[in-house]
Amino acid sequence: MTATLLTSGASAAAVTFSDSDFADANWTAVEALDTSPDNSFSFSGARVPFLGNPGAYSQALNQLVSTTPSSIGSGHFQTGAVFDPGEDGTFGTLEMSFDGISLGAETGAMGYAVLIEQGGNYFQLGLGQVLDNAGLARFGAAGLVKSDFIALDGGVLDLSNAGSALSIGIHVSNGTFGAPGDPSVNKGGFDNWSAAVHAVEIHAPGATALFMLALTGLGFARRREGRSNAA
Repeated sequence: MTATLLTSGASAAAVTFSDSDFADANWTAVEALDTSPDNSFSFSGARVPFLGNPGAYSQALNQLVSTTPSSIGSGHFQTGAVFDPGEDGTFGTLEMSFDGISLGAETGAMGYAVLIEQGGNYFQLGLGQVLDNAGLARFGAAGLVKSDFIALDGGVLDLSNAGSALSIGIHVSNGTFGAPGDPSVNKGGFDNWSAAVHAVEIHAPGATALFMLALTGLGFARRREGRSNAA
């Protein structure tokens, strides 16, 4: 697990996150979408030490028992994969890439998306799907801005400096299949995950204060020089 601030000059930076080992302590699974009327969606996320690309990968399991056609989705977030527009800089664009993995024997597919959580609301950009037991598929997107995302459960995404902190992760989703009421179980996962927020301005109150202090000192020195010349 890594999180890095890469700067280029004093006014731009990329805040980056990545993982290819997926220790369970570093990841959290949450319910991001459930349109079932009986709230029968269950989900989990766990590290699998083999069958990744290569080595370990993070498995996502979604299960639903419902007589009503429904859509379900679990969100998977790395601890610390957070960008705070009020502290880390002005949000510019977001990019993400990862391998989607489907190794289950069930019939169906898992959908994959870039996922942002803000203030308890979820926003996604769909990237595609992997048929069950189809193996690996590489997903990626760059240059993402507010208009690229749709709300899963209401709310308005605020990427301005006044917006609250953003958690950045992956949405793994599917719908029901088979006979009504039968368990709908899909196993998917992901590997070689990386994300980067490209900030267009870095907030540095300390540097700003030093700059203003220097300007004040320069103005004071010029006033003293002017008085000396007048004398």
